[in-house]
Amino acid sequence: MTTSDKLSTKTKLAYGAGDLGAAISSAINGFFLLNFLINVAGLRPGMAGNVFLIVKIWDAVNDPIVGWLTDRTISKFGRRRPWLLIAAIPFGLAFFLQWVVPPLGETGLFWYYLVVALLLDTFFTAVNVPYAALTAELTQDYDERTRLSSVRMSFSIVGGVLAAFFHGIIVSQFPQDPKLGYAVSAAIWGVAIAVPCFITFFGTKEPDFAINAKPAEDGPGFVEGLRIAFSNKAFILVTV
Repeated sequence: MTTSDKLSTKTKLAYGAGDLGAAISSAINGFFLLNFLINVAGLRPGMAGNVFLIVKIWDAVNDPIVGWLTDRTISKFGRRRPWLLIAAIPFGLAFFLQWVVPPLGETGLFWYYLVVALLLDTFFTAVNVPYAALTAELTQDYDERTRLSSVRMSFSIVGGVLAAFFHGIIVSQFPQDPKLGYAVSAAIWGVAIAVPCFITFFGTKEPDFAINAKPAEDGPGFVEGLRIAFSNKAFILVTV
């Protein structure tokens, strides 16, 4: 390992902190969102389920789109980090709006939560896809990349567990007005989601080889890439 490949502890911690936003959002949504939409916002189960279904379909579409765009991003800050800077506040804001109950009828609420959920998923992707790609661009050393991933997973696990635990406690402080409780908790976690993106942006630096990298022009296209992926039996087995 050369000196240039070795990362400081500060850089590793700054990078690892960037996964807190995704961990917090995923944990709270996974444990509480369906219950919130049905029992607090007042959507029927079928309508709430349709929100989840449509967002999952959109998630499958926007991941490769954002990946393609980040590969072609050109800036003095690199290809990946600018996305964290730009999408951080919209990410936190969309998370907050997801837990607000506006004065609308059931149909209006459905469209409100669907639009907000689509925006949240878009900004989640805009942060998380370039963030994940940043691992391989901070260093070319295999062992350092492994250490980066270990630090990242540590932040992710701790952040997700703490968020799921304290979210319920915060909401329970408003037994007479659960809508307010969810809004207060969401405001707190919205800030906690956005701030780590700035920590990663300012605490890391993409090296010259990453900043000057150019996407391969002769690689397989999207359709060809799908064909290659689904011709891999091991990939299909793991996916199923």
